[in-house]
Amino acid sequence: MKIVIIIPTYNEAESTREMIGTLAEILPTIKNHTVEVLYVDDSSPDGTAEVVKKAQSQYPWLHLLGGGKKQGLGVAYSRGMQYAMKNLHADYLMEFDADFQHPPADIPRLIAEIDNGYDYILGSRYIPGGSIPASWGFNRKFLSVVGNLVARFTLLIPKIHDCTGGFKLARVKGFMDEFDFSTLLSKSFAYKIHLLFYMVNKGARVKEVPFHFAPRSTGESKIIKNEMQETLRVIFLLQYHNPKIRRFLKFGTVGFIGYIVNASTLALFTRLSWASWAAWGLSTELAIISNFTWNNLWTFADQRIQGAGKVIAKFAQFNFTSAGALLMQTALGSLSDKLFGPQYRQLALPFIIVFCVLPYNYLMYTLVIWKKKKT
Repeated sequence: MKIVIIIPTYNEAESTREMIGTLAEILPTIKNHTVEVLYVDDSSPDGTAEVVKKAQSQYPWLHLLGGGKKQGLGVAYSRGMQYAMKNLHADYLMEFDADFQHPPADIPRLIAEIDNGYDYILGSRYIPGGSIPASWGFNRKFLSVVGNLVARFTLLIPKIHDCTGGFKLARVKGFMDEFDFSTLLSKSFAYKIHLLFYMVNKGARVKEVPFHFAPRSTGESKIIKNEMQETLRVIFLLQYHNPKIRRFLKFGTVGFIGYIVNASTLALFTRLSWASWAAWGLSTELAIISNFTWNNLWTFADQRIQGAGKVIAKFAQFNFTSAGALLMQTALGSLSDKLFGPQYRQLALPFIIVFCVLPYNYLMYTLVIWKKKKT
């Protein structure tokens, strides 16, 4: 396999000299694959491109893509990846930092996982054996850790422990060669979340390799104050364009409407002094009717149940599958009445719904009521 290591630079002449010398020692130790290096320089005024050009006469594996304008890390990687695939015929693309934050000695460790059949190999700071710099201030650590956690759980990829790292190795054929770079959602740091999300949803076999992320020794940090905002923007756009996440958000909205129906009717029946089982049971049934109607019309519109007979039959099935939620809420609600009194029903209701009813309902809806037909 041919691996091309892509290194974007801007005003990094000093670290570039040292990096090229270090890579010259490491790359010959990689025996099973061909490894080349592509510097993508955004017209650095400090002569970074000249450093690379001078070294090219000595190292045939060294390439330079210059002439670009400083538009952001995402733009630089986009240029480099497309060039590496088209002109250097890369089989794998490695994202790598110019300033030794990604240890060059760990490059062979990531490349070795190609032989184990992995399509996407991630240098990970957040698995055992990995770390972030102890010298970082609280704000930097907070942005890194929290931004990563937000990406993991809002994009529904909790098995990936480091979503915001930039030390990665991606297969070209069937993956990166099919990515439309004109759709890249960020010109800066957050580009990596988009590519990660793309690779995972494309079905890439993923391997995380621990590494110690080093503090930056020279130059200006690529991390800027608005990176958290940019990360959240990209996550939101990915959620919006992802059918599974969009459906789940619709489901949550419908569930909230059902909650309002449930809470308001429960309050009414409480004022009327109805028995616990009747107040909880009927208010839950009215919420079930609301949920069925709006989910059928909106959440699962592509699988909408039509025709009076089919709707009645499905609603009966819906009530049957919702019997678990009905019994669960009635039983737990009645228990809450005994333990705390009916005056606390409006506090008990959201806990019962969020932790018991919603997970049960979503499972039943997707597996039974609006189950997709196999094609």
